[in-house]
Amino acid sequence: MRKIISIILVILWMIIVFWFSSQIGDDSQVTSGNTIRKIITFINNDIDKLKLEEIVEILQPIVRKLAHFTLYTLGGILIFNMFSSFKLKNKEKIFCSILCGAVYAITDEVHQLFVPGRSGMIKDVFIDTLGIITGVIVCIIIFRIVNIIINKMIKIKGE
Repeated sequence: MRKIISIILVILWMIIVFWFSSQIGDDSQVTSGNTIRKIITFINNDIDKLKLEEIVEILQPIVRKLAHFTLYTLGGILIFNMFSSFKLKNKEKIFCSILCGAVYAITDEVHQLFVPGRSGMIKDVFIDTLGIITGVIVCIIIFRIVNIIINKMIKIKGE
């Protein structure tokens, strides 16, 4: 059952990434710009409109790259969790997770070549793959912590 759920979660993540990547360039810019505007005006409700637009223009590329990284970090967690439900050695889980995530990042950027106003960028593949690697590392750390706790509980129970 864990295997099926983890596969479904990876597929859902891929669908969400595909949906974001399918947004026309202008729509994607508007979405990220509006998000930044809402956050800035929440922090400072009295901000001058011109100053707000200057801040949005400065922050938008950073926020968009951070969104790539964050979305793919989640993907790394989900993909590693999926491969952890298979009988693989740790090195194989890590390798397969990073490879799967990197290949998906490449296909995502190729897909964007066909979306009006979007472009496929090698830089984004690197950012996405770094996100995958980060997600894998987060999973490894969490799994190790959980194993330490379980082993301590077993040891205490055995005494």
